[in-house]
Amino acid sequence: MLEAALLDLDRDTGFLPLADAAVRAHPGEGGILLLAATAALLERHPERAQTYLRRFFKRFVPIQSYHLLAALALAQQGKMVRARSVLQTHGLASPFSAGLHFPAAMTRRAWLTRELAGIFERHKTPSAKRSAGTGKRAAPPGKSRGAAPGPRRPAARDAAQAALQTQDKPAGLARIEISVPVSTEIDFGPLMAALDTPPAGDDGVWYELRERHARLGLAQGFDELLCLPHLRGIETFWYQVETVRKVLKQFRGRVLLADEVGLGKTVEAGMVLKEYLLRNMVESVLVLTPASLVGQWREELEGKFDIACATTHDARLRSDPEGFWNENRLIASLPLARRSEHAARLRERNFDLVIVDEAHHLRDRASQSYKLVDSLNKRFLLLLSATPVQNDLTELYNVLTLLRPGIFKTLKDFRAAHMTPGKPRQPADPEGLRALMRAAMVRNTRAVVALALPRRHATTIRVEGSEQERAAYQELTAATRRLAAAKTSSNRLALHHLLGAAGSSPAAAAAAVERFAERHPDEPGWRALAERWVAAGNGGKEAGLLDLLRRNPEEKKLVFVHYRDTLDHLAGLLDSEGIAFARFDGGLSGPEKDAAIARFRDEVPVLLCTESGGEGRNIQFCNTLINFDVPWNPMAIEQRIGRIDRIGQKREVFIFNLVTSGTLEEQILHILDEKISMFELVVGEVGAILGGLDEDRDFAELMLDAWLQTTEAGRGEALAAIAGRLDKAKHQHDVAKELDESLFGEDFEAT
Repeated sequence: MLEAALLDLDRDTGFLPLADAAVRAHPGEGGILLLAATAALLERHPERAQTYLRRFFKRFVPIQSYHLLAALALAQQGKMVRARSVLQTHGLASPFSAGLHFPAAMTRRAWLTRELAGIFERHKTPSAKRSAGTGKRAAPPGKSRGAAPGPRRPAARDAAQAALQTQDKPAGLARIEISVPVSTEIDFGPLMAALDTPPAGDDGVWYELRERHARLGLAQGFDELLCLPHLRGIETFWYQVETVRKVLKQFRGRVLLADEVGLGKTVEAGMVLKEYLLRNMVESVLVLTPASLVGQWREELEGKFDIACATTHDARLRSDPEGFWNENRLIASLPLARRSEHAARLRERNFDLVIVDEAHHLRDRASQSYKLVDSLNKRFLLLLSATPVQNDLTELYNVLTLLRPGIFKTLKDFRAAHMTPGKPRQPADPEGLRALMRAAMVRNTRAVVALALPRRHATTIRVEGSEQERAAYQELTAATRRLAAAKTSSNRLALHHLLGAAGSSPAAAAAAVERFAERHPDEPGWRALAERWVAAGNGGKEAGLLDLLRRNPEEKKLVFVHYRDTLDHLAGLLDSEGIAFARFDGGLSGPEKDAAIARFRDEVPVLLCTESGGEGRNIQFCNTLINFDVPWNPMAIEQRIGRIDRIGQKREVFIFNLVTSGTLEEQILHILDEKISMFELVVGEVGAILGGLDEDRDFAELMLDAWLQTTEAGRGEALAAIAGRLDKAKHQHDVAKELDESLFGEDFEAT
């Protein structure tokens, strides 16, 4: 409607309401923002136009239309000198060139011409400073010049002179346009020969410095990103471009990139690296990452940014470690790099840029990972983590100390200034802490960037276990409740493992109970229970899985499993059923994991995967996920979903949860789905809700406590209490979101 109104020649007012409506409906579209700014200018509201232009600048690289509208807004505010400067700088001073970039040029060209005439004062003619005939200054009104001494000229002569002055001037010569063809030949041979010849003396050092200076002079600061034309196969988004600008200009290359999962932190870091390389500001680079992500980082940097790097997968690491660690561009496994023999070599050299992926592994200052990164000689530092704070606010202190050494003298100073005594997760001055983090962190969220991902469908499939499986589960549950009643803290982890394995598969349960029986030889009942689980054979979920895999057999399906024994069991089952699959788990080497992903992408329809194996992997070519077992931690479920429901996913996403009736996993899914509609939330939102549930104990612990209640009434009350607290936490989260939007709007966007 806005565009139609601007095209309507009979309409001169009423554009602004249409502009506001269009921006609300399409907040992230650059064309709409430019049309809205045009509408504001047509109604002579330059401040409103500048508001729309600021939004455009945050999201997109400025184009000629942006500069033209910005100049028109300045002119309407009376800032003519600045307006003329903008137009002349960008070659928009003439009505013709400006018309090429004016969003409403088709019907509002006359208006644009008048505006430009006003800016350049083209409508004015030189004032008649002198009288028409004599060349002398005209006398002021009401006064006459005194008569000159001497005889008065005859009246006839005055009349003749006046007649001559009033005669029409002869017409000028006719203007004839001609075209004269001109050809010019320039011999670049001597110039090219000179360029190929090294400069005499000083080994060309000063020549290289002058060349670098000239190149940087052409770069026009960081507003114009040089890397954008050099990216391959990347669809960049406005918030990524703005993030890179801020990292370079505002944060000076030292920042925590904390975007939500799936928004492209790796792409942002790669763009920063490419920009620094193109500007000759970086030569030596070290990327530290979990071992499972080394291969993916190599593929990303080489395939999308044309940056080749040596990696810790290379054979040279073993044959020539000294030479390997002196490579200019390195991608290294953090667990391997922190080993004493490798860390010593890294500390001996300087790095222009260090990038740390999954940087939440640095949250503990006493860890070897933190000590390594802290001790490196580095100029720029990028830390990547979707969850930089996982336990308490001291983790922020640790991150800030890495990025801005010396910002606080001691941890005691940080606690005194920003932490509430006795409540390590509650800031004493939220605004002060936010201001502190704004100087060190960029965090883009899906809500802010308005990124629309394909629709997600989630289905929970409840299966009935065999009679033997149900009996074995009931007996195991009773045994764990007896152990819990004894209140032996050392058994807590064992109880979690036993019940989790039983919810995964009979194979995992049999192995877990057998290991427990070996540690408790004086309790023969555990050995007998292990045998019952072995006798149960395949569980009910195995049949459900086979049914799902046989639907659309050519469609890619990612099957997540938590327990290694279940993974081994399912691998044997698929082999026996003739279903081709690839296996991806934490026990594979980096190259083996890369090969498994490639096989899944190109050859087989199924990937069996564990959490440890899938960390950080992008598998957007698959759009179907099957949770064969359900983690008790909702964040782990969310991380699984994030592997396929992220940027790059072009199709609708389908999630299937397999659960056995009568198990703790069934209760977990029921509460999460009923109270917070977990599978409808965006990735990252579950953590925000659960964060308000209990500061001291996580959701999994609360569910385990409820399940281990010895009476059915006690279990019912405990589960109802958890459901009520979840309901309250969800309400508080929704209220907080509304409050944030009312307080901050778009003025405090991280981007």
